[in-house]
Amino acid sequence: MKIIKQKINDFFITNHSWRIIKNIFNIFLKAILLRVFLFIVVISFILVIAVNIYKPKLADQIENKFTGYFYSYLKLNNLNYSKITISGNKRIKNEEIIAIIENFDNSKFFESKSDNEFIPNIKNLIDEMKIKLPWLDKIIIKRTMPDILNIEIEEYQPFAIWLSEDKKFIIDKDGNQIPFLDEYEESQEFKNMIILSGKGANQNAKSLFNILAINSQISQEIYSANWVGNRRWDIRFYDGLIVKLPEIEISRAWQDLIKFYEVFKSDKAIKSIDLRISGKIYIQYFNKKSNEIKSLKS
Repeated sequence: MKIIKQKINDFFITNHSWRIIKNIFNIFLKAILLRVFLFIVVISFILVIAVNIYKPKLADQIENKFTGYFYSYLKLNNLNYSKITISGNKRIKNEEIIAIIENFDNSKFFESKSDNEFIPNIKNLIDEMKIKLPWLDKIIIKRTMPDILNIEIEEYQPFAIWLSEDKKFIIDKDGNQIPFLDEYEESQEFKNMIILSGKGANQNAKSLFNILAINSQISQEIYSANWVGNRRWDIRFYDGLIVKLPEIEISRAWQDLIKFYEVFKSDKAIKSIDLRISGKIYIQYFNKKSNEIKSLKS
């Protein structure tokens, strides 16, 4: 075998006719072929742009045809996988995700417009998962050919418990709702979570989240927050103290509270702190009438 290879190499090196052919190719044909190739590439590029601009429906049909043949040839137009890898999930079980995939209607995954014409629509599978998995925030589904499915999960991060019409929901800072299950009652994670009430409290949770993030020490002492009149928050601490926040400049008011809180929290005679007027803090005591309020400048 080595002898045959050596003879072939010697032929191409020593043969005069072959050297002439090689020189002609390098001098003339190579340049011509390169020009032809570049011409074809440019024309194809122009045609693709022209079809997309002037015949978008035709472009879609070509793409769908090509995609259909591609998926059929590689046998990707199904949901049968030899392996499914799942990462990022904490509360959502792997078995729940796999069950949805296995029971998913394959026709919804690849919408068929005609024979051998498919539109891959993974959004239908994602929508199905979001309906059945309330903790699911974001999901990325990738396929490693030929038959490995990689799923990356991002779950909602619980911020508070929202009471609405005698129902409980866990919500994140953006107000996305997760049903509160009976099993959560004994969970330490949710046991000391801040409780929100009031119509629209979930939709305005982000404003509360932003100020509570300023000082974690004070935030840990808050028991509940009530969204009042669809315009502002009343905060209740574990010791019963109520803090009334303004409609606007809520961050400024919270900074005022942080400044004075170390003094206020030791005085158990205080019933409420009113921050609704800019630049002032009004303190109401248990042993005085509601109209006898001491005013302090911040």
